[in-house]
Parts: sequence; C-alpha cells; structure tokens
Amino acid sequence: MLKNILKENIGYLTAFIVLLIISLVVKLYFSEYVLSIDNSVSDFFQIKLVNEGNTTFMKIVTFFGSAIPFIVIVLLTFLLIKNKSYSFYMFVNLLWVYVVSVVFKNVIMRNRPIISLIEKPKGYSFPSGHTMCSVAFYGFIVYLLLKNVKNYFLKWLIVFIFSMLVIFIGISRIYLNVHYFTDVIAGLILGLICLLMIINIYIKNEKQ
Repeated sequence: MLKNILKENIGYLTAFIVLLIISLVVKLYFSEYVLSIDNSVSDFFQIKLVNEGNTTFMKIVTFFGSAIPFIVIVLLTFLLIKNKSYSFYMFVNLLWVYVVSVVFKNVIMRNRPIISLIEKPKGYSFPSGHTMCSVAFYGFIVYLLLKNVKNYFLKWLIVFIFSMLVIFIGISRIYLNVHYFTDVIAGLILGLICLLMIINIYIKNEKQ
C-alpha cells in the first residue's frame, strides 16, 4: 500500500525535493538579499501596524494555527460524524504536514527573528509550521465541506471564511515577529502541496 501511495504521488514528492533544493541554494547564495526583503516587511509591520488591539487580535488568530485547535477538531469529527474516514484523513494529513515541516526546518536551519511579541517558539524558522498546517488542515476541511454541502452560497461562504483564516494566520506569524515573510510564503506553498497530496490519496482510496 505504501509503495502504491508513493508511486501515485511521485509528482508531489518530487515537488518537495525540488523546493528543498531551491531553498538550500537560496540560503547558500542569496540569503542576504532574501533577508533584506524579510526585514523590510517586518519593519513595516512593527512600525506601521503594531498596537495593543492588533496584537491581541493576532494572538487569537495565531492560536488557530497551533496544535490544540487541530486536535480538538479531529476528535470532534471522530465523535460527532458517522464517516470516520474524515477524522482519519485529517489526522494523517496533520502528521504528514508535520513531518515535511520538520524535515525542511532541520535541513535549512534558519534562525527565527531575534525579538518577538510573544514567547519565541522552539525550533527553526523556515518554513512557518503554523502556516503550513493551516493551509493543509483547514484546506482539507474546506474540501470535505464543499464535497457535502449543496447550497451554492454556503459553499462560497465556507471558502471565504477559511481562506481568510489561513491568510490571517500567516500574517499573524509575521506581525508577532516569530517568522519572516519568506517563511510564511514557503509555508503557504508547501502546505498547498501537502493538501493536494492528501486530497489525491483520499479520492483514490474512497474509489476503491
């Protein structure tokens, strides 16, 4: 089964390897240029946007990209929804995104910004794990809801709400200065690849 999964998702796995190589090349040869872009974005946030109200809001938003909400949603899905495959794939999705995130972080080994507005998380900065997990996890929930919801207006409302949540989670990581801009962009891209891969696996297994 594992062999078939790898074979059917070779394109996504290749994309991860290519992105990892590109990230290493950028770190080795263009890190100063990338850091200048990141610092410009961070300076804009810290100078123009930081205030008490925004900080409170961003702390709330960033919480929804952490492990606790993900685990609670998986458990609620398992307890309340008859189709247990939903919670199973949501859990597998989380594990897979976490593994990819850890691999990238420990290969690139980019340090986090020095000063942050919350307690600095442990581990490396690139890519943003909160952003990655949010894209893959909430994206899969959107897929399942769109698959089962019939009302057209409700479908697009769901897409809008979860899209805004994911975007603001990414923004919150920059605002709180626990990640750089490029960390978040990488998290968005890698999270999207993880999402497409788990959807592909889900569709193929549901057809069997």
